[in-house]
Amino acid sequence: MHKVIEREAMKLLERCRFIEPIFHSLRKIGYFTVPASTKYHLSCRSGLAAHSINVTQNLLSISNAMNIDWPRVESPYIVGMLHDLVKCYCYDWIDGDWKYVQPYYPGHGIASVMIASGIGIELLKKEIMAITYHMGTFNIGKEYTKEEFDAALKSDYGRCILATHYADWAASNKEPQTFEEVKNESEDISQCAYRA
Repeated sequence: MHKVIEREAMKLLERCRFIEPIFHSLRKIGYFTVPASTKYHLSCRSGLAAHSINVTQNLLSISNAMNIDWPRVESPYIVGMLHDLVKCYCYDWIDGDWKYVQPYYPGHGIASVMIASGIGIELLKKEIMAITYHMGTFNIGKEYTKEEFDAALKSDYGRCILATHYADWAASNKEPQTFEEVKNESEDISQCAYRA
């Protein structure tokens, strides 16, 4: 199942037009192995990659339905696949289980932007704003103020932020906690990375 998820994730990451060193960096920081969480959704190996696939699929559908004007064709792929990069630094495999560890990066969305920049990914302003604020109201008081969030929503980036937030929220609420909850342990990626 994990190799299938990695193959699916690579197909979407290739749509971002990344160069090979970036793929190597993503592997090195654990993008294809860490979970999406430890107790909520896809809290298992390759969970982050599967979750990112789901968010990207949602974001593509929402962007199309809302006629969102992204700065480049690959923007929804970039935002969907990289919105949670900080999670590569949030989990360690300890005593046979994934454990949450406090990352040394500040915040969640802005940390993902910083990590992307650190591995050589050049993000455009709309992509930065969508990733930074993708947690929506959940991160008010943690990563940004209500006033900052409201201003971001009223800006030219508001529709991209809302689309990204909803794509992530919808994916998180539809995904199983672990792959073991999936009834059919087939090679069908749709069993854990659903199609919107």
